[in-house]
Amino acid sequence: MNQKLLEKLRKITPEEEEMLKKKDALLEDYLCQPGGDVVDKDRMLREKRMIDIMKQPRFVSVPEHTHNYIEMVYICSGSAEHVINRTTRLKLEMDDLLFLKPGTYHSYGAAGYDDIIVRFIVLPEFMQYPLAMMNEDTVMRRFVQAAAEGRDYPDPYLHFHLQDMEEAKNLLENMILSLQHSSRNSRRILQATLGVLLLELSSRTYTLTVGTPSSYEQQLVIRALSYVEDNYRTASLEEFCRREELPAYYISRLMKKYSPYTFTKYLQRRRLFQAAQLLTETDEPIEQIIINVGYENSSHFHRLFREEFKMTPKEYRKKYLMNQ
Repeated sequence: MNQKLLEKLRKITPEEEEMLKKKDALLEDYLCQPGGDVVDKDRMLREKRMIDIMKQPRFVSVPEHTHNYIEMVYICSGSAEHVINRTTRLKLEMDDLLFLKPGTYHSYGAAGYDDIIVRFIVLPEFMQYPLAMMNEDTVMRRFVQAAAEGRDYPDPYLHFHLQDMEEAKNLLENMILSLQHSSRNSRRILQATLGVLLLELSSRTYTLTVGTPSSYEQQLVIRALSYVEDNYRTASLEEFCRREELPAYYISRLMKKYSPYTFTKYLQRRRLFQAAQLLTETDEPIEQIIINVGYENSSHFHRLFREEFKMTPKEYRKKYLMNQ
């Protein structure tokens, strides 16, 4: 993170000093009802805002609570201890990003001076524009859409590890700066920035810990997705199963359980979307692109591409060039 911004966040603010005075009644001013445990969006957001930030108070633990908004927790420096729904204990490290859906109970331990944690408070309706940017049916999109529409979703949180994702970290830094210095078009800029961030995270599913980080099954699915991302040209279910020393039927069952797609369908879409990218960003011949993404049968590729994009590869390339 930019050192000037980090130093600014490290300073103890008047708001933080006020929270430290309260200690046992830390959340009292933010609750929907006195004595309750639901933190209210109207008490967290500044007037006329649909998204805002708050620095996590340091030196004092925050008791268990829930909230009626989407929360994003970003670790700018240091680390943080979270307990989710009273059962799951998370250790968040620097550059980790945690998404919490409305209604998720959580608490967190006292942070030290150098533990700089920023919390984004996001109204569900703010997510409509970023969601419109996400065309693929991914874990990220399913989670955000369910949270935005107030529907139930099996996983209470998504935990991303951004240590090697400079683009995502830059986008988060830009969001922090935009919220600190609002401008005339800041809402649309923030929505677009968040949309790009969600797309970036969706394309890197294997940086994600879903639901329960100790779940062997879920982590095995994440490894399968990572394998496809890294080896889409030559990947196969049989090869992945050999690597993991597990039967194909078991992997197939887990993919159906935890992923929007089967292994074969996920691989197919990965290849097709790679082909679409090459069609729009290079002038390589279509037949060469087909080979580059791992297909040997040209007619089979053309059929799959038309099913996915409702047009031929040639039409897709022409349409994109017409929109320049």
